[in-house]
Amino acid sequence: MVAPAPPGVRQVTGWMMRHPDRLSGEERRQFTTVLARCPELTALHGHVRAFAEILTTRSGQHLKDWITATRADDLPGLHTFATGLEKDWDAVVQGLTASWNSGPVEGRVNHIKMIKRQMFGRAKRPLLRKRVLLTAIRPAAQASNCNRTGLVMLERDIE
Repeated sequence: MVAPAPPGVRQVTGWMMRHPDRLSGEERRQFTTVLARCPELTALHGHVRAFAEILTTRSGQHLKDWITATRADDLPGLHTFATGLEKDWDAVVQGLTASWNSGPVEGRVNHIKMIKRQMFGRAKRPLLRKRVLLTAIRPAAQASNCNRTGLVMLERDIE
């Protein structure tokens, strides 16, 4: 009888990045087995969960404690990540504590860029503009602001 293949890197990464409540019973059992065999992964999982808590609760004031805890463990990948966070400290803390974000605008810009890529070489700017306006699926008040922002960026990118 051949033992089942061990889980791959992507699978373990997926388990680590998901909220523990979203793991099935079998996934949870396999993940626990992997963590029991590797203390570095166990430490990494603790830090990932703590960072996810900071993100979801918008408690950026705890970020310094998290960075201190990650530096205490021998996890070079996290040290690099923490160094990157410290390079733009004020913006990172603001992003982790403020209740507003630029998600809707970024999503709209990505949508406009996708349309632009799909139509590359096929149409001039007036048709591209119409398609951008017609594919807006946001409520009218929000869409008008996003479309205006998106069209300015689109016009700048096309020229």
